[in-house]
Amino acid sequence: MRYPIKYLENNLVFNHDGECFAYYELLPYNYSFLSEDEKIQVHDHFRQLIAQNQDGKIHALQISTASSIRSVQERSKELVTGRLKEVAYERIDDQTEALVSMIGEHQVDYRFFIGFKLLLNEEEVSMKAMGKNIKNSLSSFVRDVNHHLMGDFVSMPHEEIRRFSKMESLLQNKISRRFKVRPLDKNDFGYLIEHLHEQTGIAYDEYDYALPLKKLKKETLVKRYDLIKPTRCLIKENQRYLKIEQEEQTTYVSYFTINSIVGDLEFPSDEIFYYQQQQFDFPIDTSMNVEIVTNKKALSTVRNKKKELKDLDNHAWESDNETGSNVIDALEQVNELEDVLDQTKESMYKLSYVIRVSAPNLDELKQRCNEVKDFYDDLNVKLVRPFGDMLGLHSEFIPASKRYMNDYIQYVTSDFLAGLGFGATQMLGETEGIYFGYNLDTGRNVYLNPSLASQGVKGSVTNALASAFLGSLGGGKSFSNNLLVYYAVLFGGQALIVDPKAERGKWKETLPEIAHEINIVNLTSEESNKGLLDPFVIMKKKKDSESLAIDILTFLTGISSRDGDKFPVLRRAIRAVGQQEERGLLLVIHELRSDPNPLAGPIADHIESFTDYDFAHLLFSDGTVKNSISLEKQLNIIQVADLVLPDAETNFEEYTTMELLSVAMLIVISTFALDFIHSDRSVFKIVDLDEAWSFLQVAQGKTLSNKLVRAGRAMNAGVYFVTQNAADLTDEKLKNNIGVKFAFRSRDINEIKKTLEFFGVDKEDEGNQRKLRELENGQCLIQDLYGRVGIIQVHPVFEDLFYAFDTRPPSQEKKGGD
Repeated sequence: MRYPIKYLENNLVFNHDGECFAYYELLPYNYSFLSEDEKIQVHDHFRQLIAQNQDGKIHALQISTASSIRSVQERSKELVTGRLKEVAYERIDDQTEALVSMIGEHQVDYRFFIGFKLLLNEEEVSMKAMGKNIKNSLSSFVRDVNHHLMGDFVSMPHEEIRRFSKMESLLQNKISRRFKVRPLDKNDFGYLIEHLHEQTGIAYDEYDYALPLKKLKKETLVKRYDLIKPTRCLIKENQRYLKIEQEEQTTYVSYFTINSIVGDLEFPSDEIFYYQQQQFDFPIDTSMNVEIVTNKKALSTVRNKKKELKDLDNHAWESDNETGSNVIDALEQVNELEDVLDQTKESMYKLSYVIRVSAPNLDELKQRCNEVKDFYDDLNVKLVRPFGDMLGLHSEFIPASKRYMNDYIQYVTSDFLAGLGFGATQMLGETEGIYFGYNLDTGRNVYLNPSLASQGVKGSVTNALASAFLGSLGGGKSFSNNLLVYYAVLFGGQALIVDPKAERGKWKETLPEIAHEINIVNLTSEESNKGLLDPFVIMKKKKDSESLAIDILTFLTGISSRDGDKFPVLRRAIRAVGQQEERGLLLVIHELRSDPNPLAGPIADHIESFTDYDFAHLLFSDGTVKNSISLEKQLNIIQVADLVLPDAETNFEEYTTMELLSVAMLIVISTFALDFIHSDRSVFKIVDLDEAWSFLQVAQGKTLSNKLVRAGRAMNAGVYFVTQNAADLTDEKLKNNIGVKFAFRSRDINEIKKTLEFFGVDKEDEGNQRKLRELENGQCLIQDLYGRVGIIQVHPVFEDLFYAFDTRPPSQEKKGGD
């Protein structure tokens, strides 16, 4: 059986039948959690891509390629900066070894290649063109004779390459309007052919195919050996499988083709190419050789078939027999197909669909073949492994090859081909960065790079650095949030965590490798901390301190800016204190008492009533206190002991005095975070707001959150909101400025619907609702920078990190944490 490839030039493949194919990688598009309308839109684009070819051939390949885990981890190390670089390198190296021991050196990626036969039918018919064609035919004949008689070189005239290259650029423009494609190069072809001949062990991105070309004045020469070099192996054909022997290993390979399709493939729900990536825990490859039958020819074939069926029907009638139900069904289908072809003027497609399954031994091969057969059976597609045809079906995978046999051809429409989900996949996260977990459906590692959003990455749908961690108690949101912040700091970022539950007080002991870069500020009710959270103490700028003082005092007293009597009195007192050398909230009370306005005294009394209430003295200073909170370290944690936060369900009007004071403290600390955000713009910063729902419910908290997010985007800082559900993020501006989202398990149907809506997926889809409801501890729905949605299992890898970030009471044993 002759090797089909005669010559390679960029993404052009010439075969021995005088045909030239242009091959592209169809960059996979995310298909998970798309609405039905979005799926139909993708379907239409693919149908138009196929239907635009009125003649010729299409070759589509879904190939399982290997990607090196070590290579990804090494690329991730290149992103590390800052003072913890050595610790980060050590942690990443240990992580690499752990991942390799768990899942092996490589992970399976699925890549999609599509080749179109180029037709030179747009050339002007002239004597000159005819002369050129005759000349090319003669020179081709001479080259073939020379090849057989004189040696092992293949020569290709530059004129012929130029003609096809011109056609290829027109074709690429057409395809690019609907899909993102990348023209293949010699390395892609080399990897593909070696993969089919079981030369494994090299990651796709690291593979290099040496193909020396000798460029002469009018032609290019290439050694025939160099073209067939990627096929070097010993292949032994058995009736149902091939035995492929390499120096280091032996592999057994079987090929399936479609025997019959006994029912309709439903769209959307039966996208074979998409679901088979998730179905099998072993790699499989698929080839579609499609020959386009023009509308005129297709109609003629259908009408001839119709005549045959009618003859059968008439014969049965004449012999007083009933026509078989299969004939009646076939007649009905033929009539329907004739109408469709007549109305749409579309082509028909002769499809040869081949599936390739490989295994290290025959028992494993048999088991895998049974799994593949069962999967297709469930989709009403009957597969067959033809006896003695394995080598021929193997050749169908090679670029520019022709269809091996006509016995298993399926006549299909462009609708059918578009509904197979070619190019559909489930991708999440980045190609390198922080290893955060793995995709629950595909098993693929998921990497995040939290600082990437602001850099305007190609394909991203957001430039917002803010993130949200949603979910009810015990789902894993705090654990995952802690893990991501920790790695962001290792990679060179700086973080400020507002910790109202004082759950991170032992991090210096549990994370000894970065203890020197952890700064824990414990704001207890001791006398030494008096006034440390006073707006006039904690804020650097006078204007900022005045604004915060107004926010806090109006929040505590309930005086609204719309109150035309009381608000001006309070505002005047705060401004007066702001102009003094010594500033503090206690001085505001003093200023109010000296105001002759009769309303000033009651306001002063109201404010004073808070000053000696439990830990409220943190908020009130007499103007002599200096700010002693430093945020110079990589990881800063501010904890306020004894905070009493309201439940998420509690309305603001029902807050107790302790709850009011607690939320006021959080507002002050979070406003202080604004100063932190405005530090060095070259360093990525994170402000992490745990229990964010407590102040997102109040007007001052909403305003503050918007300020933080807006400032963060400009100053290379991400604000992380850790809250119980999407309803807490009520402000639309805030919602629109949140980039990466994480949602953990929720049981309440209303919360589930709000979360799905927040993620931009169909909230009424029962499948989507079920997925969110059935998440286990440590599993979450994630939406990445590119708007892609999927489910991941957060994976800390190391036990020490698991124990450091686990926020559950000691009595609980199950894995996950809140």
